[in-house]
Amino acid sequence: MKKVLISGYYGFDNAGDDTVLFGIINSLRKHGPTIDIAVLSNKPKETTALFGIPAYNRWSFPTILRQLKHSDLLIMGGGSLLQDATSPRSVMYYLSIVMMAKMLKKPVIFFAQGFGPITHPLSKVLIKSIVNKVDVITVRDQGSADDMRSLGVTRPIHITADPAVTIQRSDVNLGLAKPKLVMNEKKSIAISIRKWKNEENYKRVMAQMADEMIRKNWNVYFLPMQYPADVAPSRDIIEYMEESGAVLLDEQMNFQEIISFIGNMDFVIGMRLHSIIIAAVLGVPFVGVSYDPKIDRFIERVNMDSAGSIQSLSYPVLYEVVTRNLDELSSVRERLTPQIEELRHQAEQSSHLAIQLLNRD
Repeated sequence: MKKVLISGYYGFDNAGDDTVLFGIINSLRKHGPTIDIAVLSNKPKETTALFGIPAYNRWSFPTILRQLKHSDLLIMGGGSLLQDATSPRSVMYYLSIVMMAKMLKKPVIFFAQGFGPITHPLSKVLIKSIVNKVDVITVRDQGSADDMRSLGVTRPIHITADPAVTIQRSDVNLGLAKPKLVMNEKKSIAISIRKWKNEENYKRVMAQMADEMIRKNWNVYFLPMQYPADVAPSRDIIEYMEESGAVLLDEQMNFQEIISFIGNMDFVIGMRLHSIIIAAVLGVPFVGVSYDPKIDRFIERVNMDSAGSIQSLSYPVLYEVVTRNLDELSSVRERLTPQIEELRHQAEQSSHLAIQLLNRD
């Protein structure tokens, strides 16, 4: 039986990355139902409990080496693994695992990765040297492919889509979120934000928008995608608000509960990439607020609206974009459906290529 080892940003209580892993596992099993799948994780026990697959300590290089020896394929991804917004350490970590696999003569696939931003000279040298040794490269958008090529990657690059888009509404237990919902007849909006550098203005703008939604008689929820990191900026926004009644979900929720919660919403305003990806795959209209090119790239691919960047976010623009979408909720849902179906088809290509590589003689 063929064995696959997955390396990525897993076991960090990040619902977005856990959703990506869920999408990868489901898609791989669709194309290769008999393969054994294992993953490297920051919290192996929790990851095994959540996904039902073996998980190993991502920080133990002897463990990683041992698992690579017993694997037939290394999958790197998904998510934005190769980025150095803070330091080159992330790039060095992931590429060191690639090099270990290549030293063992194991095939490697970059699986629907986002790429960049890359700024450090060391990162650029490592990427050009090591990524060109990868057997198959798939990325989740055109911008990632362009950025990779600009750094000297000459291997063929397949543009697919984020693995999370392979999730179907039928995969989701919408009842999981029921205990966390305010049970009334109002429509509901989830706002998913994160701290970003020293930016404060966006919090005031979001507070104004949340106030307006409460005045429109909506339930307003603040949904942390990474707990507890997203709680503090959400609480800051609530403190800026004039109206009362907004609900902060200040508790640890696994990715299944978060997907279920978003599936129960009527609208989402999201800074976190996977808050808007999950909304899109579940047919929930959304507006994105960008702190990173990956947000803009996804919004563009599904032909939805952005309120602009976090640095320049203004209430008049946010209000106009949100209100326009609220006025056309049914038509927005209809517009989303074919876009997501096309992305699902593209996303499955990553697993198809992975299974081909796994079965290569």
